[in-house]
Amino acid sequence: MTEDTTNVLASFGHQVSMLLYCRTCLDVRLMSPSDATPHYSIQGENLEEESDQEQKLFLQRHSGHSLAPLKKKKERFYADRPVWDPFRTAYEEVFDGRETFLLKSWRSSLEAPRQYALLRGILESTTTVSLPPEPLRDALACCFPYTDEKLNRVVQSLQRAVAHLPSDELIPAYCAADDPHLSFAYLRDTHLRVLVRCCNDAGLFPESKKLWEFFVSQQQEEALTLEL
Repeated sequence: MTEDTTNVLASFGHQVSMLLYCRTCLDVRLMSPSDATPHYSIQGENLEEESDQEQKLFLQRHSGHSLAPLKKKKERFYADRPVWDPFRTAYEEVFDGRETFLLKSWRSSLEAPRQYALLRGILESTTTVSLPPEPLRDALACCFPYTDEKLNRVVQSLQRAVAHLPSDELIPAYCAADDPHLSFAYLRDTHLRVLVRCCNDAGLFPESKKLWEFFVSQQQEEALTLEL
């Protein structure tokens, strides 16, 4: 083990997990305090203690190389399954103080630990904002006795207005339990004013005060919950 590697490990202490990678080989391993925990196996009628050699082998394999810790970037994450699924394949951006990489992680079985691979690249994502039509239309129909055609026009106009709202200005609500790429958000008061103006400009509703009261009453209800 080089002096540089010793300093890296010492700086994190023995009670903290960290991602350590080799700048030469781009090999990466999660260094965990549990690596020192003995493992037990049944050999005939005896219970035998075995030590985990993976950390030691990793350090031996990269002896003389430059090793550095990796830090994960918040909100820079993608998974093909919900985060609670142990078989998810995940990609997240990590940073070593000089470069940004993609860290891929996966598991082949429940008994196996997660495996890691370091890739060059960054995550690119686009967030779309949408307003589901049915809950909104039903709520409008209960408050405004207009024809189906007019209610449909109102909903479509509001959907177009919502689609142009910046996602980072919305109020985060909750995440979908079964879809890692779907979350929900609420509108702020400034957004409600945009929706009222949208309806007025289109000549869809003359009752601005009643329309404002409707939006306020539905602000954090299903009718105005946005999908991101």
